[in-house]
Amino acid sequence: MRAGQTLTARNTAWKTLNQCNIFRHDTATILNRLLGRTDRPAQATDIVFGVIRNRAAIDRVLTQCAAVEPARVKPAHWNLLRIGTYELVYAPQTADYAILNETVELAGKTSSKKVGGFINAVLRNVQRSIQNRNTPCNSENVQKIIPHTPQTGCLFNIDLLPDPSKETTQYFSTAFSMPQVLVNEWLDAFGTEQTRNICFASNRHPSVIVQSNTLCITSENLRKKLDEEQLSNEHFNKTIQIRGTGKINTSRAYLEGLFYIQDTTASETVKMLNPQPGWTVLDLCAAPGGKCISLAMLMQDEGIIAASDIDTKRLQRVRENAKRMRLQSVEVVPHHRIEQFARKQKRLDAIVLDVPCSNTGVLARRVEARWRWKPEAVKKLICIQRDLLEKAAGMARSKTRIVYSTCCVQTDENQNQVQHFIASHKQFALLAEKLTLPSLQTEDAFDHDGGYVAVLEKKS
Repeated sequence: MRAGQTLTARNTAWKTLNQCNIFRHDTATILNRLLGRTDRPAQATDIVFGVIRNRAAIDRVLTQCAAVEPARVKPAHWNLLRIGTYELVYAPQTADYAILNETVELAGKTSSKKVGGFINAVLRNVQRSIQNRNTPCNSENVQKIIPHTPQTGCLFNIDLLPDPSKETTQYFSTAFSMPQVLVNEWLDAFGTEQTRNICFASNRHPSVIVQSNTLCITSENLRKKLDEEQLSNEHFNKTIQIRGTGKINTSRAYLEGLFYIQDTTASETVKMLNPQPGWTVLDLCAAPGGKCISLAMLMQDEGIIAASDIDTKRLQRVRENAKRMRLQSVEVVPHHRIEQFARKQKRLDAIVLDVPCSNTGVLARRVEARWRWKPEAVKKLICIQRDLLEKAAGMARSKTRIVYSTCCVQTDENQNQVQHFIASHKQFALLAEKLTLPSLQTEDAFDHDGGYVAVLEKKS
């Protein structure tokens, strides 16, 4: 294929999956290099992220319905089978003949007719095992239905999933492609129904939520501007949900600094701090800058927001975002200079710690995170989180507030971490804390990620 030739969505997705190691790479970065070559970027994106999110369930379908083992198939061909199976199971709006024809054609053109015949045979077996690609979910057929939403799923003619009444952990792990150990933690902490809700929310197609630059535009006027660019969709509680096509970060409104992208759960972190104009705030894990921007909005861009991060490349994004939003209060400070910077300030009102975490509240967005989640890795993260809390405690003054936040829902990284800190630092008090579980969209709110925030204060 010539370099400038247009790629189909499936070919774009296939090339991305073949280049990506989900245990090492950022899938979005690889995908974005290819999106400019396809006329259906939304479909290509859906396929790539859909395959990775539902990888275990897709592989279950292939091994159970088509009697094919991944070890006997070349990785590139297995990825093509995953693409075809994903669309057959999770994209009922796409005609099955279109899925089969193009997937087989793609195999034949890039490999051989023999490979095309193999792909066709396997996907035909999957197709014959599907009784209804979009059926209401019910308890009678729960082992035969791979769920799409709480209401609908794909019905097979065999018992494909474990019995949830007897093997609850295995059912959730298989149906939603989640590590069993992670599911067990959720079941212990939240119970069966909440775990089910977390699983659905973690496999959703997440909305793009934007917050207006309140320093120069109201949310209503921003919505009108986005409407002109066919980007806005819904408006709720001064928050805008975008579902339009095209690259949001190339829109006029974005380039003019009229909005920033931030999920509603993340925006609540800074609101709980309630920063005031004139405050001095340190953001120790600032990249890429969303919370710095939120701080500046609430502080009316008056005061000092020192943004620092151990990752110098990502810290550059803070500088770029602050410049785009035309913020005067944000000052980027290198990681090695932040303590010296803090000592020179006449006041220190707050320290924001959005710490590295296991990302279990944002699995819908960070599609590789579930496959990288391991208890050993979490233990290392907990040590990093404690070190950051110690660093903040050492910099805090009388009445300085520390905001500790994560984008995960694990107790050990959230409530237990804060309680451990308070137990060993009697001079700090817990003012407030909030755990938010990820959620699908409801009548009262947009879909959102999960996360945790705690506000601590050093006593006088």
